[in-house]
Amino acid sequence: MKTIISGFGCVCSLGSNTEEITKNIFEGLIKPSYIKDRFESSYIRDYPVFQVSDAVLAQREENESYSFLFLRKALSEAMEKAGLEKADFKSMKVGVCVGTSVDASFNCFDFYKNWRGKAAHSLDPLEKYIKYSVSDEVLNFLGIKGLSQTIVTACASGTDAIGIGAEWIENGFCDIVIAGGTDELNLITFTGFIKLMIAGKEHCKPFDKNRNGINLGEGAGVFILESQNSVKKRNGVKFGTVLGYGNACDGYHATAPEPEGRGLRKAIDFAMKQAGVSKENLAFINAHATGAVDNDLAESKALGSMLGGVPISATKGYTGHALGAAGAVEALISLICLNELKIPKTNNFETVDENLGIIPVSENTDIEKNKAALSDSLAFGGCNSCIILGGKDYE
Repeated sequence: MKTIISGFGCVCSLGSNTEEITKNIFEGLIKPSYIKDRFESSYIRDYPVFQVSDAVLAQREENESYSFLFLRKALSEAMEKAGLEKADFKSMKVGVCVGTSVDASFNCFDFYKNWRGKAAHSLDPLEKYIKYSVSDEVLNFLGIKGLSQTIVTACASGTDAIGIGAEWIENGFCDIVIAGGTDELNLITFTGFIKLMIAGKEHCKPFDKNRNGINLGEGAGVFILESQNSVKKRNGVKFGTVLGYGNACDGYHATAPEPEGRGLRKAIDFAMKQAGVSKENLAFINAHATGAVDNDLAESKALGSMLGGVPISATKGYTGHALGAAGAVEALISLICLNELKIPKTNNFETVDENLGIIPVSENTDIEKNKAALSDSLAFGGCNSCIILGGKDYE
């Protein structure tokens, strides 16, 4: 697989575009904050989250979800980097593959509250819920028709969307694919993770001995994927390459990770075989690393046994866990790192956990040119996904 990344864009707690994100992730000054007025809960002062800036939130249009706002802004940046206008898509075989969790499942919450309180006067919101697809919304935004799929594999959604989009290119279904993930902070997921007892009351500590749980985040990451012929035909730019993708479901538990990381091992193996790389070809791993006790332990067993010695960075200490957007945001950060030839320290990592057998980087670290990166995601339902990326100079 050698699908070209010809454009990329992102919105998350690190910044409202990739330039801000690049600057802020290597300065390492990002910390979570507390929900102020997005929604109400008795927990909001106890559980920190990683939010998108108020300046971005203020740009939401009428009847638009925050998730689509984030996606729209990330897509606009990706198009600008790719040198594409809306009209350019009309002459191409276009696909849209977007992963999400909140925007597909909980985009009708206000309606439910109003209905329960006898204030709802119309079933129109339910009609929208039944027919809504964030990928179709992208096609509508561009004013075109094309192949469309919304991926809802919980926290692996963004990774799966990029991998599937690349496979559409490789199999000739599309000339160009808009692929990524988006999700917003939401009362249901916020309180849900607290009630599952895996949300942390302090800044999350990925892979740290004293890790105490997840901080939720939000945002969107978008790749514009193209075939080599399409990029050449329109004199496009190569920012990177999707080299391999793997997915495996272990079916162990609805919410808990399989303790030995068996599903993740398979996903990594599939991706590496498709990419044609060994661990010696990997510059680094951007781990899922939520800061939850069991999740980090299961992931460490898979990474340690298969990829021991490869540098590991865990970036949720900068972005929080953005659920359906997490894999896309982390893939995009991985691409930035490949092109900057360095990886960020693992924010808030302090104490080695001897039970994990892996130690993430604790300082910004230079990486070798012309090597690949692996980004993995573990999700509810036993979903495990992995993609392997090359930077702009990867051959």
